[in-house]
Amino acid sequence: MANIFGILHTGVSGLYVAQSGIDVTGHNIANLNTEGYSRQRVIITTESPLNVHPGPFGRGAKLDAVVRTYDDVLAKTLRNETSSFNYWDNLKTSMDNIKIYFNELESGSGLGDDLKEYFNAWSDLSNTAPDNSDESYVKRRTLIEKATTLTMKIRESYNNLEGIRRQNDQNIKNKIEKINDLAKNIAFLNYQIAKSESGGDIANDLRDKRDKLLDDLSKEVNFVSSEQSNGQISVFIGGIAIVDSSESNKLYAVENPKNNDHFDIYWGSGGIDKPQVNITDKIIGGSIYGEIKTRDSYIGKYTAQLNELASTLIVSTNQLHSIGQGLKRFDQISSNNGVINPSYKFNEDSGKFNYPINKGTFRIALYNSNNQVENYYDIDVDPEKDSLNSIILKISSADADPSGGKIQAFLSENNTIKITVAEGYTFTFKEDTSNFLVASGLNSFFKGTSAKDIDLSSLVKDDSGFIATSLTGEPGDNQNALNISNIKYKPLSNNVTIDEFYTTFVSLIGSDKAQVDTFYDTKKNVVQELKLKLDQIQGVSMDEEYTNLIKFQKAYEANARFITAVDQMIDKLINGTGLAGR
Repeated sequence: MANIFGILHTGVSGLYVAQSGIDVTGHNIANLNTEGYSRQRVIITTESPLNVHPGPFGRGAKLDAVVRTYDDVLAKTLRNETSSFNYWDNLKTSMDNIKIYFNELESGSGLGDDLKEYFNAWSDLSNTAPDNSDESYVKRRTLIEKATTLTMKIRESYNNLEGIRRQNDQNIKNKIEKINDLAKNIAFLNYQIAKSESGGDIANDLRDKRDKLLDDLSKEVNFVSSEQSNGQISVFIGGIAIVDSSESNKLYAVENPKNNDHFDIYWGSGGIDKPQVNITDKIIGGSIYGEIKTRDSYIGKYTAQLNELASTLIVSTNQLHSIGQGLKRFDQISSNNGVINPSYKFNEDSGKFNYPINKGTFRIALYNSNNQVENYYDIDVDPEKDSLNSIILKISSADADPSGGKIQAFLSENNTIKITVAEGYTFTFKEDTSNFLVASGLNSFFKGTSAKDIDLSSLVKDDSGFIATSLTGEPGDNQNALNISNIKYKPLSNNVTIDEFYTTFVSLIGSDKAQVDTFYDTKKNVVQELKLKLDQIQGVSMDEEYTNLIKFQKAYEANARFITAVDQMIDKLINGTGLAGR
């Protein structure tokens, strides 16, 4: 049997345990609305008993630990699903923006309508006599207006997509900074947790703060984490550590020249101990992956299709237009396109045009002052042997007088070619099997190479009389205008015609958006359900805390009464037992 003072200790231990329970309950109530807070509870065990006969006798209670109510497995599952959801959420936002730019709901507002009106203008012109009548002039000006609007819409569509891509890059850069900041803070909390738990206690609030940072990190990027025996964690993205114990490693946004200088994501500072590693392909979740996927896959796909439309429109139109004839013939003409170095052959990088040149021939028809063909000059082209300089020499030598005959060619500004004829003479171009006329941009209707820079050639923009509606220049010949109007039936690589392109293009965007919306809704529901389950485990319940408060309060009162009883026993023992010594 314990002595009376040992019994007093039993009551004191009960007071301490009850007080600790009230303290933890109050902490829970105070953090009812604290984001990321995990409900805490006290673990109470019995003190070691007094092993005497008969016995043993209990020595009261002790506070073994204060633990938080948390489910690591469920939390990791939620983080993985959050990374996936934020990826789809980011894609959804981007697709909503893209859809706005290509919305065809308002009749006459979209690129599709402009394509139709452009080809209709060529068709109308083909049904008009190729002369200087008012009707012909009006229809030529209408064609120029429609073509100008079309090229503007194509460039605008391209620029809108590129604007989103530039914003993607800026967002990637911002998110990398946020990820680096989160990693740095996680590493610092690792240090604090290890220090706090070195004595055997559990750093509940610090762990909550770290888990909150991990939750925030999961929104930005996918990762895997593992905890060490000292309470610190390591965080990996695709097997690369961005947090290793109390140290963090930065990510960097690095321009990729093979991807139009868009950002790739690198790990490491580039030093000897941390060489830079491209981890872009290792990122498969989070909002940053949504930015990458939008930029490279979705917008990359749409931009490629716009570029194909523009390139096909440019090349197909110019191939016909360059060998056609308008109301006027040329006394001089300059090309739209140049080369880097005119001395290099056409099959060498510095001598190339933006469009390939074939081995073949193009013909120049020279007209005298009586509007009769005086001669045809066939210019042979071999890309393995010829350069721009050699073609210039061939044209100048075509009349056997390279120093100043009836026809001359010169190297012009930006390494382009300029062709002139003697006074009283004019010229046109005829068939071209070499593709030189299109590549150099001679007698072109369009200039540029893609959706980025497609525009109307200055030649026809400044003077509609140079619109090459005719093949022969003979009265009534509008065959070239009809041929160009039929380009709308030309198939593209995806087996649709130019005329069908925009409908298919918008449908593709709509289909992609519908798919993204479906995955977004699915992932949203999954995340909401997992959050609800985790909240039920870690969240503070006021009903439960009120119950605990009453429980610990009553326990405190009972232990206080127990101590009062023991105190009275001690008082009786000391002051009321025996008379000796008084």
